[in-house]
Amino acid sequence: MLSIDMNNFKLCAGETALVIVAHPDDETIWMGGFILKRPDLKWTIFSLCRASDRDRAPKFRRACEYYGARALIADLEDEGGLTIEKTVPIIKNLIRQRIGAKKFDNIFTHGLSGEYGHPRHRGVHLAVTGMAKTGELKAKKFFCFAYEKMSRQEFSPLRPAKNPDFLVRLNNTEFARKKRIMTDIYGFAPNGVDANYCTNPEAFLVHKPGEK
Repeated sequence: MLSIDMNNFKLCAGETALVIVAHPDDETIWMGGFILKRPDLKWTIFSLCRASDRDRAPKFRRACEYYGARALIADLEDEGGLTIEKTVPIIKNLIRQRIGAKKFDNIFTHGLSGEYGHPRHRGVHLAVTGMAKTGELKAKKFFCFAYEKMSRQEFSPLRPAKNPDFLVRLNNTEFARKKRIMTDIYGFAPNGVDANYCTNPEAFLVHKPGEK
């Protein structure tokens, strides 16, 4: 495991970075600190779900504005009516429609486990890594979130998974800013489940196309 100061991490100023997540707020929970630490990158954040949600969609756009990121949002089914397998081709088509052949320097997405097992997180991971393998999604580097539940309880807090490739450690001010995005922009209770999913440190695996 490599524990690093993100200020010294080798993503060069001006590089493009695409974050592909299932839901509004996933970008903040799993890597909000990373985004806050690197305002010198050209961020695009794509949420696959909730475009027609009159509450969540405007909040997502406000969060992206706070990050200085371009916001993209689609309306993938999010009520559990589709299996993971059925969502994968739908997600791929949504990515094709909104991203097309554009190449990014860096792409970030959910991990194989879906962090706490959410089926839409897992579907996004499978779609993104599948498109990376075939070359439909192009980037110099691919990254996946790397977390695990601390217990078997349904709403267990999370921690970095064993042996991530690197950790992003947030100072108290950075972590407070991350939590405030969840409370002040997304409107979650400070001690509620969603805000408490926020992680410090943030953990990532480097994904090599061809891997799962």
